[in-house]
Amino acid sequence: MSYLVLARKWRPQRFGEVVGQQHITKTLQNAISQERVAHAFLFTGARGVGKTSTARILAKALNCEKGLQIDPCDQCTNCQEITHGTSMDVIEIDGASNRGIDEIRELRENVRYTPAKSRYKIYIIDEVHMLTKEAFNALLKTLEEPPPHIIFIFATTEPHKIPATILSRCQRYDFKRIPFKEVIGSLNRIVGEEGIQISQRGLLAIAQESDGSLRDAQSLLDQVIAYAGKEIRDEDIVEVLGLIDHKILSDTIEAIADRDVERSMEVVEHVYHFGYDLQHFCRQVLQYLRHLILIKVSQHPEGLMELPEEDVELLKKQAGKFQFDQLNYLFNVLLKGEQEIAQSTFPRTMLEMTLIRMATLRPLLPIDEMLKRLEAMENKELPKGGREKPSSASGKGIDETPPKRQEKISEEKVFKKKEGLKDEEEVSGVPPKIWEETWNGLLDFTRAKNPILGSFLALGNLVHLSEEKIEIGFEKDSFHYERMLEKENRSQLESICHEYLQKKTKVVVSPLNQGTGAKGRVAFNKGETARNEPDKGLERRGEEDPVIQEALRLFNGKIVEGK
Repeated sequence: MSYLVLARKWRPQRFGEVVGQQHITKTLQNAISQERVAHAFLFTGARGVGKTSTARILAKALNCEKGLQIDPCDQCTNCQEITHGTSMDVIEIDGASNRGIDEIRELRENVRYTPAKSRYKIYIIDEVHMLTKEAFNALLKTLEEPPPHIIFIFATTEPHKIPATILSRCQRYDFKRIPFKEVIGSLNRIVGEEGIQISQRGLLAIAQESDGSLRDAQSLLDQVIAYAGKEIRDEDIVEVLGLIDHKILSDTIEAIADRDVERSMEVVEHVYHFGYDLQHFCRQVLQYLRHLILIKVSQHPEGLMELPEEDVELLKKQAGKFQFDQLNYLFNVLLKGEQEIAQSTFPRTMLEMTLIRMATLRPLLPIDEMLKRLEAMENKELPKGGREKPSSASGKGIDETPPKRQEKISEEKVFKKKEGLKDEEEVSGVPPKIWEETWNGLLDFTRAKNPILGSFLALGNLVHLSEEKIEIGFEKDSFHYERMLEKENRSQLESICHEYLQKKTKVVVSPLNQGTGAKGRVAFNKGETARNEPDKGLERRGEEDPVIQEALRLFNGKIVEGK
């Protein structure tokens, strides 16, 4: 006797055995019990979720020798013939290989004949979207007014390719991807009946790879059993299915959290040495970052991640090493890197560069935290650097400005840019380092979201920052200023600033007069730009001019002295 694969051996034969599609099986059973069965059905959904199996069960329920049954007996001759695909009254057609108008014309001729021995003649057309336009047109009239003994059941993974005229003549049922827990439960039943020894972690790995398709999960389990026999180790599953070991993913995140570039390179070496697909590795790390983000944003992330308890505990510890903004930024960097790896002729190098960028990321400081730090530094510096008012009548020289007035003065000193001041600290009101962190963080965040917009933003100046407004200045009448005034760019910049600052702050793009230099710019050259100092060396000017630096970054260039 030939071997029967698990996907066929464990194929559901009754409505109650269909996994994860209760909303459909219950509706069909109710329709049968009320004798309100339509003449045409359309079953849509991903592969391996039960479309064709449900079509066969429906055919058995309608043609069972015991009469219309909400669950077929599966014992009579009709049920057995449908199960084995030998019934003369249940015709299964592959839409991919019978897609022409001639095949449909033949079908139209055959529907006139009554069933050989059953109640209905049922046509099950799989992948019906593959039919040609002419074939669909030929089917229209028959589908609209079929003989009373004819029932059509169409199955497809791409319903959007089916003409609206066909869709309107069918009852549509959308099959969902099978929930993760139900895939695990089904696999547990199979390994129990088959006498297979396998860990829950192993079943979890197979279920994750199946992506909501029970048939895929059963096929993967079959493949692992063929390799390892009836005693399956976790290592066997990783080796056979080419999965990324969970420890490698954990080590990658640890290296990024510790800003350990060398360790990140060791991960790439390991992944490359063992022949893992680099894009698949990126997708697995993206999934890992998703789990960390869920832990940050959800009070009960366990139900959203479908992982073993010990893995969830490890993820919670790792999530504590990151801020939400960091994880969001890392996710976007890796997502962009995965696309670059797919297009690059040097995928390993691109993966290394992506991980280096992630491991060397400067910590992103939330705007609320920046404001707190600024306020704390301001309060600390006032006794030494704050201007004292003229001595009072008592001659003690105490500043008697009311507290609310002092607070207002402090806020203005921190956030309001006063025109005409030459000293950089007085222009910004805060130490250069804090402003530099804010500006560079926004630049990095913008480049990750929109590289082109980020390159334009790098040519601007941070002029003003407060809870109510962020103002960015560009040289008046310059190309990049005109581009930033465009509606689409303004809208994208506003959206990015709101996301980065986590506030609906007003975003202002303002012109700077030529010769103003870097007044307000966070590159901090004491109000002077490199172009105003032609006597400086080219290399030194390049280091100080952010425009040159941005050009070097975009084109991977270097400064060369000319003669």
